[in-house]
Amino acid sequence: MSEGYKPAGGMPAPPRGLNMNERSSVVNRIAKGAGIAVTFSTAMPRLGLASLFICLLSGIILSFYYRPFGNVFQNVEEITSLVPYGWFFRQIHYITGQAFVFLMLFHTVDHFVRRRYRMYPAGEWTGLVTALIACFLTLFTGFILKGDKEGLFAGTILLNMLDTIPMAGKWLSRIFVGSGDAFFFLPYLHHCLFLPVITAYLIRGHVSAWLPGKGFAAVAFVAAGTYAILVDPFMDIPPEAQAQIVTGPWFFLGIQTLLKSWNPLYVGILLPCVFVVLVLIIPAVSRFSGRESRFKAKSGIAEKGLYWAILAASGAYLILIVKALVNGP
Repeated sequence: MSEGYKPAGGMPAPPRGLNMNERSSVVNRIAKGAGIAVTFSTAMPRLGLASLFICLLSGIILSFYYRPFGNVFQNVEEITSLVPYGWFFRQIHYITGQAFVFLMLFHTVDHFVRRRYRMYPAGEWTGLVTALIACFLTLFTGFILKGDKEGLFAGTILLNMLDTIPMAGKWLSRIFVGSGDAFFFLPYLHHCLFLPVITAYLIRGHVSAWLPGKGFAAVAFVAAGTYAILVDPFMDIPPEAQAQIVTGPWFFLGIQTLLKSWNPLYVGILLPCVFVVLVLIIPAVSRFSGRESRFKAKSGIAEKGLYWAILAASGAYLILIVKALVNGP
């Protein structure tokens, strides 16, 4: 870690070499002792976790009415229009899920830009990155579970991309998406059970330093409730309807754009995997650059190269998403 490094808000970084629980305990003690002011960096994870708790509660309520078999689109429409306050809980679930992933993504970017990845052992960093990926997969499976034309499109695209993986493709595709009347059942299991459990397990120690107080929970609930009341639900497209443009979730739009001219295996599988590997190895590379050895200079150059390559790739993908949102994928 470079000399003089401090996280946002003036809080000194915990020493290296601590495990996840020890690090969280140290962060908590430092924050309480220093009286850390609420800043953008410290508010993001707390608001994100508050959003997550509200999302989980609203999801549990919706799960009593959702049926992942048969005419799922009709089932979702009935929840929205016939179940008492179904529209409200669906809106709450949607916006808090989006808010959690947005805020966790910003939290990760904030850590990365400030080079805080240097604080984490390789195993802990890998767990946190994997948890963020699981969050996006949770959003993706939730998008499929709408049961409308866009949900069917997203599920089919995922199925086709996984099918392109040599040897293991067919097996992997059957893990994530079902067939026939059970098309939505596997995404439902992943969305409601496997992915939330995996995410909770991977961030269990990290979040103890960022648990939201009553104030953050109140802000998240009021904001989500205001959104649910003032913003009309998105119009879901019936599966049999004609549509000129069918899009996936917002974070998939860059890949959807590239799929028009690139091989699905490269765009949907290999490039994302290469990006994730670069993010995973940068803490290890940074450790070599901080040691006194004959490789120190080369490791320092390698870390800077990785750092800027990751930022450049992220920026390029963000541009693709914005262009797709404005002009269509």
